[in-house]
Amino acid sequence: MAKEPFDLTKTRFWTILHQLIKWLMIIASVCSTGCMVYAVIKRYCFKGNFYGSDEIIMLFAFWLYFMGASYGSFENSHIKADLLNVYIKNMRVKDGITVFAQLCTVVVNTIVLAWATRFFVSEISKWGLSTSLKIPLIVPKSAIFFGFVLMEFYHVYYLQRDLRCFLRRGVFSEPRPGDYISQKTKTRYPALDIPTREEAGRGQKGERA
Repeated sequence: MAKEPFDLTKTRFWTILHQLIKWLMIIASVCSTGCMVYAVIKRYCFKGNFYGSDEIIMLFAFWLYFMGASYGSFENSHIKADLLNVYIKNMRVKDGITVFAQLCTVVVNTIVLAWATRFFVSEISKWGLSTSLKIPLIVPKSAIFFGFVLMEFYHVYYLQRDLRCFLRRGVFSEPRPGDYISQKTKTRYPALDIPTREEAGRGQKGERA
């Protein structure tokens, strides 16, 4: 019996990390929105002022933004220019382009993560404080570093998962209507239950008839 490949998504670590990001987003969203509502009510209803509200909102907004970005990486749902995938029906070619795009994403994210790391270390050494409430600026700005760490983690995981599947099975995505594989790919990966270009063409002719 073939040994099942290790699936990180089924581990407790993956679940806990997912829940942590989700709850950080919820808490940051509720707190930042609550601060803005409270500031408006106090100013226009009680003619008062919420001292340092902008600094508190900034703190939660940083974490909300970068945890939201990392959650998008977790869902693999960032906005993509998938025009090629609309016109390309050869699944081997389509998935190859997707893997290349994932590789480019990892490279770019790695570069930005290096910058974020230098920025994070610099902020720790300076230990700046906010003007009004004297909040350590490292608290909101550390969200940049941790956000890119999480994005890198998810991008690298999906890249290696899809690349391994691409090399082992030939394709990794689910076929859409009209998708096909070449006869060469079918010969190399006979277990694929995807029609060749000729078979897909005959099927479309049969439907029109």
